[in-house]
Amino acid sequence: MELDFSSQSHFLFALLPEIVLSVWGMVVLIVGVWREEEENNAGADDLGALALVGILLAAAANGWLYGVTQTGGDGMIVVDRFRLFANWIFLLAGAMSILISLAYVTRQRLQSGELYSLMLFSVVGMMVMGGTLDLIVIFLGLEVMSIAIYALAAMNRRDRKSAEAGLKYFLLGAFSTGFFLYGIALTYGATGSTNIGAIAGSILDGSAAAPLLQFGVALLAIGFGFKVAAVPFHMWTPDVYEGAPAPITAFMATGVKAAAFVAFVRVFSVAFDSVYESWYPILWWLAAITMVVGNLIALVQPNVKRMLAYSSIAHGGYLLVAVVAANQVASAAPLFYLL
Repeated sequence: MELDFSSQSHFLFALLPEIVLSVWGMVVLIVGVWREEEENNAGADDLGALALVGILLAAAANGWLYGVTQTGGDGMIVVDRFRLFANWIFLLAGAMSILISLAYVTRQRLQSGELYSLMLFSVVGMMVMGGTLDLIVIFLGLEVMSIAIYALAAMNRRDRKSAEAGLKYFLLGAFSTGFFLYGIALTYGATGSTNIGAIAGSILDGSAAAPLLQFGVALLAIGFGFKVAAVPFHMWTPDVYEGAPAPITAFMATGVKAAAFVAFVRVFSVAFDSVYESWYPILWWLAAITMVVGNLIALVQPNVKRMLAYSSIAHGGYLLVAVVAANQVASAAPLFYLL
């Protein structure tokens, strides 16, 4: 099936997995409110099963997109194998996090409807980040994912550490978002577009303003560095991983990190490929420092969740190596590694 992406109506087909999961997240939230009066959180398992059905429906929609061929001009949404494979990672992370949450939600007496719906909405944000060719849409997906994760990290209201984790993640997440937005603004000022393909074309034909572009690339690298917890932008990770509910920690260490790296790889390997020499040394050092610092500090952690945090930081360093490599194999390798 061919979809002409110069027609706006066809974007609905391209976004079918995201639409399905968004609607299902609202269904889970409404059912959770309707069953709120049940004692002892008796419906938690049922709501978890309902959320898993939504994941399966979105997976079916994602499988259907393999039969779609994109035609027409450069739109904001892309249907390629990179995006579709990334969606499998996000959906699998969401499904496994829901499965390990079932007993935890009942034991900790958490609000199951809100937790499962927020997990579905965060997966929607991840899928939007991985399926777009526009920096503004990446930002929108990032915020959809992040706002849901802020709430999930602070979901256990009887635990002060959980509230602290949510607040720290929110404050530092908002701080990093500022860098990301300024990077988008400067890149737009330098190239006249937020479309990744158009940015690459502007740089290639020499019409981009070099000084503005360099600052834009640097600020975008800092914004992504916060999201992937690269050293020295990793300060929030140990405290947030330790304070968040255990299933949410697992979800953050897998799905959230995967979404950030998928967007990172697409932006830097496509939009900024022609200025590779300007950002290569920065990311090279970030990768090396992140690998070394993450592994060394993990060795002395007394708390298993903090150890998981530093292990996740170290793995971020390994994945940054693929961004630095910036070749054909390096586009596929991060997806395989993330899976």
